[in-house]
Formats: sequence, C-alpha cells, structure tokens
Amino acid sequence: MNTFKITLLITVLFAFVPNQKKITAADLSVLKVPERGFVSARPAERWEQALISGNGKMGAMVMSRPLEEIIILNRAGLFMPLHKPLPPVNTAGHLTEIRKMISDGRYQEAADYVVELSHKEGWGAKRWTDPYIPAFDLLVNMEVKGDVKQYMRSVDFQTGEAAVRWEDERGEFMRRLFVSRPDNVVVLSITGPSGGKVNCELQLAQRPTKDQGGWWSEEMFKNGIKDVLITAKDNRMAYRSSFQKRWPGSLQGYEGAARVIAKNGKTRIEKNKIIVNDADEVLVLIKIELTRDYAKSGVEELQKSLAQITDDYNTLLNRHAKVHGEIFNRVRLALGGGNDHKLTSEELLEKSSAGNLSNALLEKEFDACRYAIISCSGDYPPTLQGIWGGTWGPPWSSDYTQNGNLQCALAGMLSANMAECMEAFFKYMDSQMADYRENARRMYGCRGILIASRTSSHGLNNHFDQTWPMTFWTAGAGWNASFYYDYYLYTQDKDFLAKKAIPFMKEAAAFYEDFLIEGDDGKYIFNPSYSPENNPGNSNSQACINATMDIAVAKQLFNNLIAACEELKTDPEGVKRWKAMLAKMPDYMLNKDGAVKEWNSPLLDDNYTHRHCSHLYALFNGMPAEIENNPKLQKAFKRAVELRMDVRRRQNGGIMAFGLVQLGLAASSLREAQTSYEVVDWLANNYWFPSMVTSHNPESIFNVDICGGLPAVIIRMLVSSRPGTIELLPALPEQWPSGTIEGIPCRGRILVKSLEWNPGQITVVLESAAKQKISLKVAREISSIELKQADTIIDKSKMKEGICLLSLPAGKQVELKIKYK
Repeated sequence: MNTFKITLLITVLFAFVPNQKKITAADLSVLKVPERGFVSARPAERWEQALISGNGKMGAMVMSRPLEEIIILNRAGLFMPLHKPLPPVNTAGHLTEIRKMISDGRYQEAADYVVELSHKEGWGAKRWTDPYIPAFDLLVNMEVKGDVKQYMRSVDFQTGEAAVRWEDERGEFMRRLFVSRPDNVVVLSITGPSGGKVNCELQLAQRPTKDQGGWWSEEMFKNGIKDVLITAKDNRMAYRSSFQKRWPGSLQGYEGAARVIAKNGKTRIEKNKIIVNDADEVLVLIKIELTRDYAKSGVEELQKSLAQITDDYNTLLNRHAKVHGEIFNRVRLALGGGNDHKLTSEELLEKSSAGNLSNALLEKEFDACRYAIISCSGDYPPTLQGIWGGTWGPPWSSDYTQNGNLQCALAGMLSANMAECMEAFFKYMDSQMADYRENARRMYGCRGILIASRTSSHGLNNHFDQTWPMTFWTAGAGWNASFYYDYYLYTQDKDFLAKKAIPFMKEAAAFYEDFLIEGDDGKYIFNPSYSPENNPGNSNSQACINATMDIAVAKQLFNNLIAACEELKTDPEGVKRWKAMLAKMPDYMLNKDGAVKEWNSPLLDDNYTHRHCSHLYALFNGMPAEIENNPKLQKAFKRAVELRMDVRRRQNGGIMAFGLVQLGLAASSLREAQTSYEVVDWLANNYWFPSMVTSHNPESIFNVDICGGLPAVIIRMLVSSRPGTIELLPALPEQWPSGTIEGIPCRGRILVKSLEWNPGQITVVLESAAKQKISLKVAREISSIELKQADTIIDKSKMKEGICLLSLPAGKQVELKIKYK
C-alpha cells in the first residue's frame, strides 16, 4: 500500500483537474449525471466548497479529492460547552430607570447601564453562544496508476447521494456517500474496476485547528476540547472526545463508531488505520451520538447497532431515497433552462451574472435550497450552517440567530412543501421554554416568554454588549409564534392549533400584556426597543424606542391569536382583551421621503444603508389587511423597499444575503414583480459555492439561511395564498414569460398540483383536502375560463377584476385553463 504525501495531493488538486479534457455532454451521459442535481469538475479547495449530505441528525461534507479524501462528519446539536449559562441580567428591578433614559433620548446610556448591571452580577466580558462544531474527519487515501482523468463529482438531490468519480489506467473508480434517514447511518461505498482493484487506507481523525477559517478556531479548540481518543480494532474504528467545561445538563462529549466491510478483500490494522487491499467494494458505516455522561462509553452500543445494518449499499440507498425523495420530489420549478442543465456547476456560475441570470442555474439552485433544508432538518432546526461545518470557530458560533437568520431558513418550509421540517423547530422551541420564561421574568418582570436574539445550547439571554444591546429586543417570541399559526393555516391541523399554536401564542401575548405601557395619546409605547441590528441615522446607538418591527410583530400576534381562538370558539375573555390591545397599537409612521419609518418616533431618523430590513416585517409573510386596504400605506411600504434597494444596487447586492431575502419577501407581498426578480437575480448569482451551497456574503462564509428564503421568494412571486384566496402569478417578472411550478401547498390545505403559464394563458390544477369555496385571482382581466370538472361550481361574475369564484370538491383534482388580457 502506497503512502501518499502532501506533494501528491497538491499535484492531484492543481494539476490534473485544470488540464483534464473539458467534460462534454457526451461525457455527462456516460458519467450518469443525476436528473435533478449537479456535477462539478473540481474538488473542494476548502471545506466550504465540499459536497453535502445529511439526514437531519448527522451531516457529511465530502471534499471530493480522488486520492486523499477528507469527509467531515457532523452531528446535530453538537454545541461545544464554552460559556456556562447565566441567569439573564436582572433588569426588571431597574426598568423604570432604563425607560426614563430611553424616553429622554439617552439611548446609549441605557445600553451601557445594562452592561454595568451585568458586571455587578459577575458577568465580566461579552458572552457568546456555545459554538456548533464538527465531530471528526474520515480520511480515505487511495493509490493511482498513471494519471487521474475524467474526474467528476456530483450530488443527486433526489437521493441525497454525493459521488466522486475518476479513472486511471485500470479503469473507473467511484466513491458514493449518503446519510440514511430510515437507518440513521452515514454510508460510504468505494468501488473500482471489476476484479478487486480497491486499495485504500481508512482513518478517523481530529478536524485540524489551523487554516480552516472561522473565528478563533485554535483558541476555541484549546478552551473546549479536553481529550480525543481514536482507536481501530478488527474492522471497527471509534472516536471519543470530551469537553473541558461541564455543568449540570450540559454535553460532556460525543462519540462516533465506524464499521468497515471489505468485500472479497483483505484488511489489517496499522496504528489507528484500517488498510484494505484488493477489495471489490469497501463499505463504511458511521454513527455519531452526543453524550451527557462521558464516563459511560456508548461506543460498543454504536458498534452493535452498525453490525445489524445490511452491507448492501443499494438496499440502503433505495430505502433512504424513498423517504428523502418523497419530500424532495413533491416540488419542481421549470423556467426553460434547456441545454444549460448539461453544464457543470462551475460553468453555470461563470456563465450567469447579475442582470443576466441563467434560468438553468436558478432551477438548480431552487432544488439545491430545498435539498439543503430537507437534509439539515431533523433533531434540530438548521443552524447558521445547517447541520454542517468544518471549523472549530464557526462565525457567529453557527448558532440560532433568532433576529432574522433562523426565520429565513424556516421561510420556505411550508410554501415549498416541506412541512415536516418544521417539527424540528417546534421541538427546539419546546426545549427552551423554561429559559424563555426566565428571560421575561428577570429582564422585564413579565409573564410569558422572551426569546433571545442568539441561542444554541440554551435559551437564556446571555449575548449582548454596549454596541449590540440585544436585551432590548422583545419581538422574538411573537415572530416565532407566526410560524405556529402559519403551520395551522397550511395543514388545518386543529389538534396542533389547540395544543401547540395557541399555547405558544398566549405565552408570547402574556409578555406584551405586562410589558406595554400607554402613552399620553392612549397608544402603546414599546420601551425599550430594538430594530435588529441597526441604529437610527441621527443616533450612534442601536437602543431605541418604538421600533416598527416591534409594533408589526405585536399586531400580527394578536390578530393571529384572536383568529385562532375564534376558530376553536375558545377563550372569549382573552379575545376581548386582545382586541382592546390591538386598538391601542400605534399606526405606522411615514418619514419625509414618504416611506414607512424604521422607528415609529419623530425623533429618530431612518438609516437606509443597513443590511437588515426589519421594519418591513409586516410583509414578510404576505400582505395583511391593514396594508392591503390602505393604498397610501402600500405606497409607503413600496417606498421603503425602494430606498433599501437603492443601496443594494450600488453594492451589486451587497453583504448579508438574508437581508436581501427580507427585501424579496416584502417586494413579492407588494406584488412588485421586477423588484422581486432583482432580488432573486442577486441571490442566485452572488451567494453560492460551486458545491451548490449558499454563503452569507458573496462566496464567503458558509451559511444556509437563504436556502429557506430564496424558494420562499420565488414561490410567492408565482403563488400567493391566504385561507379562501389563491393568487396566481402575483409578481411574475418579464424575464419568466413561460414556466411551470408543481406541488405548491396553499393555506387552507389546497395543493397547486401544477401551474403552467405562457403569455396570455394559465393552466392550473388544484386539489383541495376538503370541500370549500375559494377566490382564484390573477393579476389581469380574465377573458375566458375552461373547466373540465362538472362537479366544480364556478362564478365568473368578477372576471374583469381577475377573479373567479370556485367551489372545490374534496380530494379531486380540478383543472382550469384561464386566458387573460
């Protein structure tokens, strides 16, 4: 068995790939390119460019290097304990002073005051959330005879399989990997030409601490990891690691186990490596578990579990693909990408540019987004990096940034037909409720819940400083409550509404009942307040009063809670109380430019240059009646969008992709087609690696939140819904004259089985789970409607307004052909 040096790796990465023959359409046919997925012509140079696979519990990142492969293994919930959770700062007893400072315009003084209180309580410096860390690497070293050629790597979105393929003088070699949902195991297959040609070295290894990007990686590892134990025996490998810092309830470490099956080959152990010779196929099965009792090893149990799993790769893959593919294949977007689908990801990205977006690229990215969200949702919702990561110092701890990023990742789960992915979010919220209640009690003396802007291993509000006064952000619970209610609107699950949604919304409402104070005009004042993570144009402090987001969140929460209770005919006293509170909510305020202000105060000026767009919150989930029925207010929100867009145009999109998603959601809710498209154009062109994974900044910082946000924007441009109403093509841009989208669920439990559009004509197939009447709307005057189903009642009296009224039967497909002017 050859020992491969780093010089060989450099030769492989930077010599054979650039000089190899360009992959042609004929090659792609031979190389079995996935129908829905992508191919790439180059291996990853750094971990952010690795191929991804996951099952919501474990993740794998495949660097795709033919001879010296690195596969990074991840485990959901692996937050390394670094910062012992502390009780939130006891600002409740000082709320009068804090509010007085803010009312007097002494905003920074109020922020400083909270930090001083924390110092008196022994906090010391700014505290971060516990970081999400990688588990370990699987190293695969292989030999070569002659030159490596015909290299290709790929991901099949339908099966979750990441593959690396190349040839040498002996023939074709292939490594394929997926992470099984039904069997909860990472599965790697290595095959070569027939006749026992697979020779390799396999080893579990600690992830390097140097030169892996991120923030303070070496320091994080040194402060967090106590020991690492790697072993290999027979055909088994194990990895155990414990943490330096522990406290009651914290993780103490994690463990992984691997089983190696060398079919018709020979194996031996050298140190901690398994050496394989002359195998027809090598199969590696891996499991990883977290432990809160490191003294009691669970490796043997993991190995027993692995021993019970079949060693037939295709059987395992088919079992996984059935579960994963059932979710993924529900939805399809087709915009006429044509022959460009045959291009590699590198060629697609190079060919497309802002202002000249490739439809083939956008179609692949739409699929890639849904694939990533499905693959990283299971035990936990997506962190900033989903379920993946390759550095001990992930930016922003790769935590749950709940003032925008987490909600962006969630944005497409319902509309893009992945409702089961929401279960991880609800589970995480449930696990943090005690901490959320403690935040409300200690910080504001309120009942109910207060959700911190950053959380990971716990939900206590421990992250803030003078510049980022995040203790003043109170909108998190109300924002997250909107996902509970929207889940009900899509699924019509009244048991969920009664047992999950309404209780959560009531806790969020209870906080406001205690927190809000009335001003001289009888309207509520939000003091303190915070518009993430912006400061007014005439103030250097982010601390503020009456952030528009706070007002919008509270309005939405009470409207949803009232509607939910009235639906179930429950809590009439609460409904009466919440309606009275709604009447006291302040109206939106306009600035001198005619735009909705970010701070509902005449004393605070807007700051258009910031990456967040929190003041547009009312439009993140559609257009509420308050704006729909007020043309002046609609115009003011459109102006607010345009002023933020002007800044982004000067930056060709700029940094922080999820801020663009916020603009796109608002623009599509306002039915601003070209503005929505402009956002999609930037998102599709600027924030992607060749591995078809998204970034926070242009091609920088691995981050998956727009994997939820981009599909949400695209879908809202094509299909918008609220109970009783479906709008078709509400924000259709001129760049998409024809197209098809399939499998889009609507609120009210109606499925748009397919929607096809061409100039002047729409063909739509609807399927309702229950008999119901709806309004079907298009943006133009309808000239004719053709309906095949005789049992569907239709009212054509409003066709000039672009509306037809339907009475849909339960469980039957209804096809309409609509011609419009």
